[in-house]
Amino acid sequence: MGHRCLDQETAERFSLGYVGDSAPSGFEQYRGTVAVPYLRRGALGAWSVVALRFRCVRPECVRDANGAFLDEETHAGHGKMQSMAGDTHRIYNTLALQQESDEIAVCEGEPDTWTAVMCGLPAVGIQGVKGWKSHFDKLFVGYRRVWVLADGDEAGREFAETVARRLPSGLVVPFDSGMDVNKTYKNHGREAVLNKVGKG
Repeated sequence: MGHRCLDQETAERFSLGYVGDSAPSGFEQYRGTVAVPYLRRGALGAWSVVALRFRCVRPECVRDANGAFLDEETHAGHGKMQSMAGDTHRIYNTLALQQESDEIAVCEGEPDTWTAVMCGLPAVGIQGVKGWKSHFDKLFVGYRRVWVLADGDEAGREFAETVARRLPSGLVVPFDSGMDVNKTYKNHGREAVLNKVGKG
């Protein structure tokens, strides 16, 4: 995930893995993807994985004929993020909700969540506009500010506006056209992301 500017520390922090040729039975369709665990800490402090999603990084999807990474990936017959059968929408990186902070960012998707965290923002991820569930609302009550980071496209704006409307302290933070948290970080650096939420 180096082309997404994801460092080793962040990959380890989120316990990301790679599904290679020796994938266990039942996971063959996820070969060539990054395994993204949804982690929870139990009552006794032990970690558990409550869900797995998969980020496609297959060369034919993310590289051009010369081997360079594509700005716009091409995922034929599948999405760039894939869920297992029966998966329900969950909040990604719920540990951010346990941090001592009166502000939090809500991102659309896991990669933007990784990037926001790398920039020093407490952040959670949601699986798109249909990924928000009404019972999530109460988790964000009491924050002074909930930054809803909007990708620079119509779907991103719809996601952010839908979420922000539900939260008393929600505020839409629009990214430039064609940009999102990760692309902004990749092209302009950490300060550009933090400037969006007045932290630069």
